[in-house]
Parts: sequence; structure tokens; C-alpha cells
Amino acid sequence: MHLRRPSSTGVSTLAAAGSRLKLVQYLPRGGEPHVCAAIWREGARVHLVSPLLRTLRGVRDPQSRARRFPDGPASIDAFEDSMSWLDAACYAASDPHEVDAACQQHPEWQLRCVRYDGGDASLLALSGLLRAAENTGPLPAPVMRRCLIELVRQILKSEDKLAGWQIEATFDEGEDVAKLQFGMHRTVIVTLLNNVAATDVVGLGFQAHRRLAAQYPGGVQCVLVATGLQIGAPMVLSARAVLTDIGPEHVRAALVRLAQC
Repeated sequence: MHLRRPSSTGVSTLAAAGSRLKLVQYLPRGGEPHVCAAIWREGARVHLVSPLLRTLRGVRDPQSRARRFPDGPASIDAFEDSMSWLDAACYAASDPHEVDAACQQHPEWQLRCVRYDGGDASLLALSGLLRAAENTGPLPAPVMRRCLIELVRQILKSEDKLAGWQIEATFDEGEDVAKLQFGMHRTVIVTLLNNVAATDVVGLGFQAHRRLAAQYPGGVQCVLVATGLQIGAPMVLSARAVLTDIGPEHVRAALVRLAQC
């Protein structure tokens, strides 16, 4: 997929396309429609831009999509499939009107083109699309849990050093969100912690070690993923616990670190 992210000029760059610009809405089943992309004609090509599917080393950050569609239960895979179809439709078109017609002919992709008129509503929709890709604080706990599980799934699929690791179970309540298993004797618990301050890190290491020993005897390890915390790299708290923020590359590094212990 060749989706490009807007430059730092953001809204003004896209707004300069004027009448050539159309906004594309995604209509998740059971949720409210929101703008997910912008398209415009330049010469004989249709350009497509969306910041919602940033990918690094085969891993998408699901938080951007979750911020844009917080009430939509549709999976990120369904959304990505729709965006892949949109990318292909734009590549085959020479004018945004052709993409609009294709969306109408294929409602199964849950996409709709709307005119950008430069008014307040259009500007608000466009700026909301750009803000969704920014790190504007943690999402509600249930949404963050789903994002973390999706993130771990993608990392296990894309990281060669984690080949053979599987998600054995996920949890709907409590701090633990998933149990990862490698063979019969290696287990890692992925735990989500809210509102962690940097001064709490050492205490978290002791608490995690004691809890693992009590709840999961036999050498089970733990990745503590802290919302509201930004660190330069995952922190090894003990032989059994690593602390990280929710950045995709940091979560990947923390899982690799424990897998190699």
C-alpha cells in the first residue's frame, strides 16, 4: 500500500487543492462515519493520503485508527482491506469523480466520498483526520486493551526473532491482557498499566516480580506496558519483568528481550 502522510503543513497543504480535493469517509458497521483519507487530482493522477495506517517494519499502530473510530467495533483488518481497495481505485483513476463512482458501485467497502468545500465542517473533518495520528494521550482502557492485543499479534507475525510464539489467551478484565506461549515451558504475560509516573518504575519492578511469583509460578515472565509513560527504550526491571511504553517498536523490543533470556 502506498499511502502517504501529510507534511507538517498539514491542513493547509491539502486545502490548497481546493475544488480538486475530496474527503473519503469510512462507515464502520455499528459506528459513526469519519473521514479516513483525502484524495485529489494532480495532472492525470489521483493522489491519496491517510495517516491512519502508518506501518513500520510490518507493524501498524492501531491507536491512530482507534482514535478516529472510537465507537466502531469493526476490526483494523477490515479497515485496512477497505483502504487497500481505495488505494487500488485511486491508482486506476484519473479523476476523484471516478473514485467516487467506484465507492458507490462497491458499498461493501464501506467508503464514501464527500466534497471538500473549504467550509468549517470540511476543515474540521480534515483537521480531525490529521489529529488522529498524533499522540494525544491514552485511549479509554477497553480500547487500549484491544489496541495492545492487536499490536502484539502483528509483532508476533512480523518479527523473525519471535517465530513460534503464539497468543494462548486474552483477558477482558484486570491488568493482564494476554498470555503468550512458546512451546511448553516459555510463557510471557502482557500487562497494561495506566497512568504510570517515571518515579514509580522501581516499585513496579518489585510488584511485578512478587505478583508473577504468586500468580504464575514456574518462571513466567512479564512485559509491563505503561500508558502515559514515554521512555527511550524498554527498561529491564528484573529477570522476569520488562517495562515499556506503548510505542510499537518498544513493545517489539521488550518482547524480543524476554524471548532471548
